[in-house]
Amino acid sequence: MTPFNFNMLMFMAMLVAPMALATQHVVGDNDGWSNPRYPEFYAEWASLHTFNVGDTLFFNFTKEAHDVAEVPQEAYDQCHTKGAKVIIKSAGAVKLTSCGAHHYISTRKGDCETHQKVALYVQPSSV
Repeated sequence: MTPFNFNMLMFMAMLVAPMALATQHVVGDNDGWSNPRYPEFYAEWASLHTFNVGDTLFFNFTKEAHDVAEVPQEAYDQCHTKGAKVIIKSAGAVKLTSCGAHHYISTRKGDCETHQKVALYVQPSSV
């Protein structure tokens, strides 16, 4: 029988804990990533959640109906899509790897202008 190794147990707990505490947030919840019902929809959605480094954002939408690009605040505010790098072209997830403000828009014609965009603040990991 192998002796109990406390150090190995602690090491394994440290590896698993951040994964167990990470949250997957479905952007827009049941509405998903689409043209919002009203202009403040995604701002309200973000205000109801706490985002931490290590969490993921899941953007749920039909392929080719929308997309997702992370952009600087100025591009977000003015819906500038020129030069925006699309990071998701069909339903998928983005891992939040850094603290601070993050801004996401759909670059499809008219989407951002109809407020299909979300800004959120990511906090340090709670672990």
